[in-house]
Amino acid sequence: MKKHGFIILICLSLIFIIATKSYPDTEAGEILTVKGNVYLIRDARKDNAEPRMRILLKDTVETDRKSRTKLFFIDDSILNLGELSRIEIEEYLYSPEKKRSKSIYRLLNGLLKIVVGNSDLEIHTPTAVAAARGTKFIIWVEGSGKEMFTGIITMESEVVVKNIIESIAGEVTLKSGQMSRVYMGKPPEAVQPADIEIIRQLDGQTMVLGKTIKDTNITSGRLPVQAGEDLFMFQPPVSQEPATQTPVTIEVIFPE
Repeated sequence: MKKHGFIILICLSLIFIIATKSYPDTEAGEILTVKGNVYLIRDARKDNAEPRMRILLKDTVETDRKSRTKLFFIDDSILNLGELSRIEIEEYLYSPEKKRSKSIYRLLNGLLKIVVGNSDLEIHTPTAVAAARGTKFIIWVEGSGKEMFTGIITMESEVVVKNIIESIAGEVTLKSGQMSRVYMGKPPEAVQPADIEIIRQLDGQTMVLGKTIKDTNITSGRLPVQAGEDLFMFQPPVSQEPATQTPVTIEVIFPE
């Protein structure tokens, strides 16, 4: 009996692993908007990104200078990638029944603004892990070597932040309007208020108005709306930023 029970347990475990495994052709989302030179990298092939391109598990999206893109995912999450940035879809498990996902994105460099949809979402950088549910935040990677750090600003709700190395103890919870940094090999810095001007400027740097979809035959249920002269965009089921900000390149300076 014990032997049979052990075999049944193994079989159930295998079924669970297979049912929850992410496969390389797993569809995660699509390119929504492109401004400038944006690339989709899949299986070592680098193509120019275009609106309506599918995003699959393990795909990488990168931007050139003065280029940006908006990515829309099945779980209603929206990722705005700033210039000179690179992100990889590391893990994406979506449950159609629960309409919820577990996702991990790897921000290798650059600037990213996230509106988290129905997802248990993590952003991994070379120095930090930022975990969030149903929130909005900005995260960026700056510096090199021992001076490399990840900056995080929470704009809505809260984000839990820790070092990417599990053996480094300590984590902080950033609530709306708060920020922190995580340096290589160190725990997160103490939480501090984020300057409203810094938030506005980083928000502007991730504003994406550019080449968008014009096809009205959309099977996903999201309808395109006109956002300007000869410019159409999807209307995702979350509030979007206004189209009147001007991008400003800044250097974020934390108070001592």
